[in-house]
Amino acid sequence: MSTRDQQEIQKLYSRFLDALNAGDLQGVRAVLSPDFTDHHPGFDITGIDTYLDAVRGAHEGLDIKGELEEGVPLDDGRLVTRVKLTGTHLGDVLGFPATGRKVEWSTTEIWRAENGLFAERWAQDDLLGLRTQLSSDDLNYTVVRQVSDAVNERRYDDLDEMFGPTFRDNNPAWSVESLDELKGIIKAAHDALDFTVHLDALYPAAPDKVIMHITFHGRHIAPFFGKEPTGKEVSWTSLEVYRLEDGKVVERWVQADTTGLMRQLGVDLP
Repeated sequence: MSTRDQQEIQKLYSRFLDALNAGDLQGVRAVLSPDFTDHHPGFDITGIDTYLDAVRGAHEGLDIKGELEEGVPLDDGRLVTRVKLTGTHLGDVLGFPATGRKVEWSTTEIWRAENGLFAERWAQDDLLGLRTQLSSDDLNYTVVRQVSDAVNERRYDDLDEMFGPTFRDNNPAWSVESLDELKGIIKAAHDALDFTVHLDALYPAAPDKVIMHITFHGRHIAPFFGKEPTGKEVSWTSLEVYRLEDGKVVERWVQADTTGLMRQLGVDLP
């Protein structure tokens, strides 16, 4: 491949990237051969029209932009590119509804030119990395784990950043109207039972919920449920569902083994 040919294929790619970033589908079409073939695992692209449909979808769903990080011409007339892709999650992508999040992933491509146009492309995208950024599961898991850590470390005020202003707690054992009331209940339980939380399992439940199974371990060191401190070791379990919006807990449902705890403390049960 001559130096001139190398320069020409690099110019051709620059035209493609400029058109891609501008969302100019006709500009993209202008650099592709009519019989353009795309090889891209995970995408069903059979020709130039379906490729352009994919580009259109990437713009509508992600407002995609590409930045060439490296372009290496090969002796056989092909061009290898390493590209950073960025965007904003504006529409349904990979089955995930819009979140408005900024995303970034990478792709490595091989382009083959023929008669001054791109005739073929091979691509490998970091779709797993992109999927992780689009999914709410990882973000929601992180927030719920942070809640557990803050409770264990008695950082009650740190919970303010993890809960939304409209937070609602659904717990048959008590009535809670606000996060401040919940923090008061947690503190009172800490003072009386000196407990720590062990996170047994987390499960996704719909796009906006996380199910938490936890075990509490503590010691009865102050009056609780009307019983004077016994110094006994106690443990009980709880199954909790957290609903999150934009990375904040806005609602919670709790089913705790309160009866089992009361029995350990010697509370008379009906």
